[in-house]
Amino acid sequence: MTPSPKTLPYFDLILEGRTQGDPAAEALSRYVHWGYWEDPARAGGAEGLQAAMDRLNALVLDAAELADGQSLLDAGCGFGATLGSVDAARTGMKLTGLNIDPRQLAVAREKVKPRSGNTLEFVEGDACALPFPDASFDRVTAVECIFHFPSRLAFIKEAARVLKPGGVLSLSDFVPEDPNAPPSWLGKWLGAQVEKGYGHLGDGWPEGDYAKMAAKAGLTVASDRDITANTLPTYPILLGLLAGSSGPKVRALRWGTRLLDWSSRLGWVRYKVVSFLKPHSK
Repeated sequence: MTPSPKTLPYFDLILEGRTQGDPAAEALSRYVHWGYWEDPARAGGAEGLQAAMDRLNALVLDAAELADGQSLLDAGCGFGATLGSVDAARTGMKLTGLNIDPRQLAVAREKVKPRSGNTLEFVEGDACALPFPDASFDRVTAVECIFHFPSRLAFIKEAARVLKPGGVLSLSDFVPEDPNAPPSWLGKWLGAQVEKGYGHLGDGWPEGDYAKMAAKAGLTVASDRDITANTLPTYPILLGLLAGSSGPKVRALRWGTRLLDWSSRLGWVRYKVVSFLKPHSK
């Protein structure tokens, strides 16, 4: 299996821009994922992006069916905002964030501190080879990051391993709607172009759907929600934020964003929130 990449081009830009007052970096200094709008036609501009990101984050956490007193692993934790939101809302939580990029973890440790009654730890590691014992967590989340992992299936199997019986994995992901649309040659070209701005996109979609992956990992799909239409305002907002920046990485990110926007509006890529249940032991 190809090792997970430690750095991603857009995170390079965000980390560089944090100290320079870059508007795109400022907008992505908490959450680094798409937003969710109940009414996309009334999305407005960049001023509503943080609230939209909060809503998308909440959808993934709602799918995880969190309760006080649980242990939670957030894989691909970014700057720690997802765990910060759980810490603010729940008590008696054992919270763990995992990321392969030590720079992101340094920011997370600086920005997110646990409330009294909760514990919080940030761990450097590979999501496809989780450095935790079997049955360590009640819940596992992965907000808009699984497509960067070397293999979706490998991560889901690892999540299943570290989940306790009855545990839940919830995630958000860009999902190819139909492996035959676009044509394979065009799909490969689109993927290569998006990778220039967003970084490694893993092994694609070889299993074909999440139900097959869940079965191979010993899980069942508990929910599968398509929210593509509710995320589409992210694209013009992000492109507007990037308009004031320059350089080869920014140009690659703008181009990749346009292609992903185009693919989503054509129905080739869907944005989904999916949850999986680990059965109780018999």
